Amino acid sequence: MNKISDKIIILLLILGAIIMFIPYWFMMIISFETIEEASAIPPHFIPLNPVLDNYKEIFIKLDFGRYFLNSLFVTLSLVFSQIILCSLAGYAFARLYFPFKNVLFLIFLSVIMLPGIVLLIPRYLIIKQLGWVNTLTGVILLEIFSEFGIFLYRQHFLSLPIEMEEAAIVDGASFWRIFWQIMMPLSKPITLSFGLLVFIYGWNLFLWPLIVITSPEKRTLPIAIALLQGQYFSNWGVIMASGVIASLPPIILFLFTQKSFIEGIAFSGLK
Repeated sequence: MNKISDKIIILLLILGAIIMFIPYWFMMIISFETIEEASAIPPHFIPLNPVLDNYKEIFIKLDFGRYFLNSLFVTLSLVFSQIILCSLAGYAFARLYFPFKNVLFLIFLSVIMLPGIVLLIPRYLIIKQLGWVNTLTGVILLEIFSEFGIFLYRQHFLSLPIEMEEAAIVDGASFWRIFWQIMMPLSKPITLSFGLLVFIYGWNLFLWPLIVITSPEKRTLPIAIALLQGQYFSNWGVIMASGVIASLPPIILFLFTQKSFIEGIAFSGLK
């Protein structure tokens, strides 16, 4: 009975994977088609006359390289800053003792329950007062902290035996040495998993950069791709080609880190 149920689950997972992959497949196919073929209904399952003109056009007319580097800068900044800040905050909530610790932690968790769009106006007013409108710094600054990351690291550090830290304190290790040389190496699976999630989040970040950035040369990749769609006409081949290239960094990163990512998800208990 268990073998039959396992096979059913596997078949359902395969079916789900195929359904999820079909839109991406059509996006790749359209990226190799001409304007006329890309507008065909129903879409072609394979390109009739594959061309590379769409990929050439995004680099010639779109300044794709600049937007790609802007997104890469924003994303990597978020990855490193969130890992450092969230791990430090999570460790403080897990191991340190200070007034109102539990109350502060509940306040952090309550922010997760708020829809992000509710915070757009106050966040923009803060950025405006600081003079960081139309800067990548303004995009990054209010995204460098993650309530989910704090919760993830706190739960992870609570699961580690405190005896290791007590032994290090007896040996004369400082707080920073315990954190960087003992706790963070033990947190490698969690850090890799969280880093990948932050990378995907930062790479796809759209609404906040759209509000903050006004200059064309400072746009990130999602904004540039969205602006390719015109009011009366859209070159879907170019749009799909941009989407294919934009999807490659997260895919490549996941392929190289999938083992550690799965271990981190399993270790953290995330579903």
